[in-house]
Amino acid sequence: MNKGAILTIGFLVFVSYISFTLIWTGNKFQCHACIVFKDREVCQTVKGMEKQETMMTAISTACAGAANGMTESLECQAKPPTKMECKTL
Repeated sequence: MNKGAILTIGFLVFVSYISFTLIWTGNKFQCHACIVFKDREVCQTVKGMEKQETMMTAISTACAGAANGMTESLECQAKPPTKMECKTL
């Protein structure tokens, strides 16, 4: 085998290892958030690595379905959610 083939195989093994590690250690929390904005209730479930970040993502994802435009989305995210449940995976 030449040097190029050995380097290619080594690189592929490294990328496979990194991919496998990220897949199996990816999500640690799952949060379910419900928000009422302009008489419309939207709920979303999100998975993530850190609890606080996962909670914020759940809120912003729910607001994306309830609000129209950036201004309303920011107003929606400023309101407390009507329901927030998080669990460790």
